[in-house]
Amino acid sequence: MMVALSELKVDVDKYVDLAEIEDIIITKLGKPAAKIISLNKEPWYTKQIPEKITSIEQLFGTLPNDIDLDDIKTTRLTS
Repeated sequence: MMVALSELKVDVDKYVDLAEIEDIIITKLGKPAAKIISLNKEPWYTKQIPEKITSIEQLFGTLPNDIDLDDIKTTRLTS
């Protein structure tokens, strides 16, 4: 979720509570400036990926929700 700095100042508690569920991107003059994340949230890159995939359900949650698969494909093809 993206929120303007001015809006964050008005209702800080609301956005701190929301950070438990999702990352909050703070914008300043319309550009991303900072991020609020939960201290209890495990980073996506530390999640354990099973050695042997036996079903597609095991893959859910291994990548962050905000990742752009088209960007990954483009980068992979041009590297």
